Amino acid sequence: MKKLLLILGIILIIPFGLFAEGQGESKELTVYTPASKEIVNLVVPKFEQKYGVTVNTVEAGTGQLFNRIKAESANPQADIMFTGGIDSGGAFRTYLDDYVSKEDNNLIVSAKKHPWYNAVFLHPMGIIYNKNLVNKGAVKGWKDLTDPKWKGKVLMPDPRKSGSAFGELIIMLEDFGRGEEAWNFIKALHKNLVITTSSSHTYKFVASGEYPFGFTHERNAYKYAAAGKPVDFIYPVEGTAVRPDGLYLVKGGPNPKLAKKFIDFILSKETMEGLRDLGFRVNRKDVAPPKGYPPIDTIKQGPYDPVWAAENRPEILKKWTAIEENE
Repeated sequence: MKKLLLILGIILIIPFGLFAEGQGESKELTVYTPASKEIVNLVVPKFEQKYGVTVNTVEAGTGQLFNRIKAESANPQADIMFTGGIDSGGAFRTYLDDYVSKEDNNLIVSAKKHPWYNAVFLHPMGIIYNKNLVNKGAVKGWKDLTDPKWKGKVLMPDPRKSGSAFGELIIMLEDFGRGEEAWNFIKALHKNLVITTSSSHTYKFVASGEYPFGFTHERNAYKYAAAGKPVDFIYPVEGTAVRPDGLYLVKGGPNPKLAKKFIDFILSKETMEGLRDLGFRVNRKDVAPPKGYPPIDTIKQGPYDPVWAAENRPEILKKWTAIEENE
């Protein structure tokens, strides 16, 4: 009888335990994102439908959202940070948890070296130019733009305010060795720059013919070219970097299991194909780039260390400011 009662007890307890676990599964996910509406509107409804959950999005700039994650670290409110440059994310990795997606073996940029982010978009940086103002081949790389004849004709966002501009600055420093030679190059280049207040001004003003050159990533150039604007894109001969936008798992977030499902869902082939169709180069080996984009392995790439960029950001921007003030 005691054995029978024990068996019955186990039978009763197991279903209750399973039921309790099912009841405890979260049905809400909070996603902080600087991504555009077209991205959010593509992926969020599909994830909600697939998992029968509600996704609450908080939309703002990359720096603002990472600072919010930091401020909330004693009581995290977000589960995921969806997109945002990895050089920005690297400065806040203390507030991020490691996770390598189930899709990692299918990715171009693996998360195994830096598991605090999973790359979703790949953004080779370079130079947009107006074909009505500049002959093809007149400029082949960063160094060509130090020629005095281009003074006042090269647009760059302020790297103290723009994550993409900071990424561009890091790429140039890496290409020229980070040291004295690199900073001498930056000084020479800065003499020709027009600093914009917004990243979008660089490609918009080049597309409209107001300036011949601007620093941006490839998608902005190809998007305007597809719309009939007389622009093209230069991948610098010195090398560029595929500056990724990441997916970040917030440390101590309220719903880590569902958050990991979101990461895996975003990096799935089906979702990445949808994002590619919006004109993004995505981080997946079996998803071709958008029409007109060169294959990733044909682009000369230099080193790009997001941890070095994050750790040295204050000093780098201090040197940048000194150059600006001394001109």
